Amino acid sequence: MPSSLRGEENKPDQHGQIGYNRLMKTVNISNLKAQLSAHIQLVREGEEVLVCDRNKPVARIVPCRLEKHSVQEQRLIARGVLTPPLKKRPARVSWPEPPGNVSDEVMEQIWREERESRRSADRKDGGLP
Repeated sequence: MPSSLRGEENKPDQHGQIGYNRLMKTVNISNLKAQLSAHIQLVREGEEVLVCDRNKPVARIVPCRLEKHSVQEQRLIARGVLTPPLKKRPARVSWPEPPGNVSDEVMEQIWREERESRRSADRKDGGLP
C-alpha cells in the first residue's frame, strides 16, 4: 500500500517530496530551489505545486490560465498592473465592449486614478490609510 494511503503523507519520500495531497505535486523549498526548472515545467503543463517549508505548506504555484484574456490584458497581467479575477463574473452581469483601442498606458493611468480615489474616500470615511 502506498505511504500516502497509510497515513504517512506528512513524511518526505527519498526525493524530498511530501504527499499532503495526492492530486498535487508537493515539494520542500530546498528541492524546489535545486530543481526549479523541472517544477516550473510541471506548472506549465497544468499541474499545481504545493511548496512546503520543513514539511509545512506555505505556498502554491499554479498555472496562469490567460487564454480567455485579450492580448492587452495578458500584457498588463505580465507587467503586474492587472490581476485577473479569481472567479468568473455571473452571466447576468455583462459589460459592453469599450469602443476604440485604449493603450496600456492610458488603462494603467485610469486604474491608478481609480485606486487613488478609493483610497482618498477610505481616508475620509476613517478607513485604512
